[in-house]
Amino acid sequence: MKTILYYFTGTGNSLAVAKAISTRLPDTELAPIPKLMFAGEKITVPADVNIGIVYPLYGMGLPNIVAKFFTLLDLTHAGYVFSVVTEGGKSGSPTKQISALCEKSGHKLDASWWIQMPDNYIPLSDPPTKPVEKTIRENAVRKVSVIVEEIKERRHVLSGFSFAGTLMHVIYGPFIKRIHNFDKKFIVNPSCNGCLICAQVCPVNNIRGLPHGKKEWLHKCEGCLACLQFCPVQAISCGGKTAYRPRYHHANATIADMIEQKGGPESK
Repeated sequence: MKTILYYFTGTGNSLAVAKAISTRLPDTELAPIPKLMFAGEKITVPADVNIGIVYPLYGMGLPNIVAKFFTLLDLTHAGYVFSVVTEGGKSGSPTKQISALCEKSGHKLDASWWIQMPDNYIPLSDPPTKPVEKTIRENAVRKVSVIVEEIKERRHVLSGFSFAGTLMHVIYGPFIKRIHNFDKKFIVNPSCNGCLICAQVCPVNNIRGLPHGKKEWLHKCEGCLACLQFCPVQAISCGGKTAYRPRYHHANATIADMIEQKGGPESK
């Protein structure tokens, strides 16, 4: 049975999970959401295929770009629809939100899972130490193996419908409403070498290079922190405390992976 995994990633956690699923699930295609959003074409999924959405948790809900992606997606003919959310905590997935979006796109959400990955939101806290990160990643791989078997059986497993998750969702509305201006928090320090890797890895081309190695943010931010996390000289900060915190991206995530997600550095 063919499976299409639509994914969005900021630091590589969700991409790592998508790849882990695809290597264990025969006939699986990885489809990057930013690249499809740049194309802007309606997507009618083939009949009876498995459709998966893999994404990180932002503000106790879906990343803005993932929610918007559903406006392009026609799930009417899909055979089985599931979601996998990656998050730094243990609070479960925003199942209610993505379930409503799936139904609006033509098919109910058949299953949802959440997978803990290393916390990467350094404006709030340090990322985990390397030994802790390793343990989290190993646990994630084990959970992926369980999830894949349930996908093969097309099991109905909806996790994340919790009172706490519903209560915490009040954070999401104000957070996502201001998300495009999240880039106003970024500060570039003098260690910047003008390499513009930040612009290359940004999934929505929100950073424009200027003369003399300078750059500007264009206020269409997704708050993914890829620019900050992938900067090779840690020249970008988001609030005062981040200047002194270690950076994080998944050990197997490369700059090339991030460029591929949006279809290349020249995507419009």
